[in-house]
Amino acid sequence: MRDIRGDLEERATLCQEQIRAAHSHFETMIQQLQRERDTRIGDLKSLLGMVERLIEFENGNVGTVVTLPGSAVQHLTLADRIKAANG
Repeated sequence: MRDIRGDLEERATLCQEQIRAAHSHFETMIQQLQRERDTRIGDLKSLLGMVERLIEFENGNVGTVVTLPGSAVQHLTLADRIKAANG
């Protein structure tokens, strides 16, 4: 009977190399996805900060808006307009 230990060791080594390559590729993809996620979160936080500053600005100046008597124009805050658009 032929000794197949050498063949089995070669197959095991080949399998280990394939597993290492797949693991390396997986780790690279995970790092790329994490970078993309971090970039997207940074963009969204920046946008949120701008919206918050705009709302603060509008809330600070809403008292200075003059509505003419008998005018059909009604001053809506940014928050009111957003609610109306979503509702």
